[in-house]
Amino acid sequence: MWTSSEAKEAVAALLLELASGYAEEDGPDGVRLVAWLPQDRVSARCVEGLQQRVASLSSFGLDPGPGTVRVRRVPAGAWETAWREHFRPFRVGPFVIRPPWHRYRGNPGEVVLVLNPGMAFGTGLHESTRLCLRVLPELVRPGVRVFDVGTGSGILAIAAAKLGARVVAVDCDALACRIAQANARRNRVASRVEVRCGDLFEPLEGRARVVLTNITAEVLLRAVPVAASYVEPGGVWVLSGMVAGNLARVLEAAGGCGFRVARVLEEGEWRAAVLQVSTPP
Repeated sequence: MWTSSEAKEAVAALLLELASGYAEEDGPDGVRLVAWLPQDRVSARCVEGLQQRVASLSSFGLDPGPGTVRVRRVPAGAWETAWREHFRPFRVGPFVIRPPWHRYRGNPGEVVLVLNPGMAFGTGLHESTRLCLRVLPELVRPGVRVFDVGTGSGILAIAAAKLGARVVAVDCDALACRIAQANARRNRVASRVEVRCGDLFEPLEGRARVVLTNITAEVLLRAVPVAASYVEPGGVWVLSGMVAGNLARVLEAAGGCGFRVARVLEEGEWRAAVLQVSTPP
């Protein structure tokens, strides 16, 4: 289906309720998301409902763009490899993200992340993830503690671990937790990445030098009242997943809970912010 860049993550979430994975491709008129489903009556009904759910995203302030759902039959087994054509190694700052089936030795100064796309949020393709990856090298030093809240595929946790951090990664989705653990093992950082399943900060104890939260503006607003108590003095909270229209609302709420804005990053319509604790939580 075709949708807008703004609504891509939301539409992807709807697709992941129907399929185990998806592929994405940027185009001049938006983003194309492709998922493979078994050919049966249940899938047919799910596809019918998908069009209505995508259209309803506008009520949440997201423009779904074309929002066009198209169905095409493919030969048995073709879906298992077809989506791989859409994902090749690419660079984000010092990081190079590659799928397991592509070999890439890397160059001096590069940090290679091996991610299996389509199984959970966070392949590095989305702007909100790229914003976090770009700022990580400035914030993470060997030995620091990092919380990754809403870890998805574990990409940010793995990136921080490869920079030398000790990471606790959290997600409310059990499948995402298993995928994050598998990706940490694949990247040989499982000893530095602990994955816990639970809602937002609930599974965490203590504080971290860097707290990462790449979710949605609505969930960020829910996290704001408690976030300061999980950030070390002098540490930072990195928020991402906001479109430009939601930035002021989130930053205002954060300011009322003891944070000050150190930096705002942007890419297209998407925004991320680096916040510091300005008053004791």
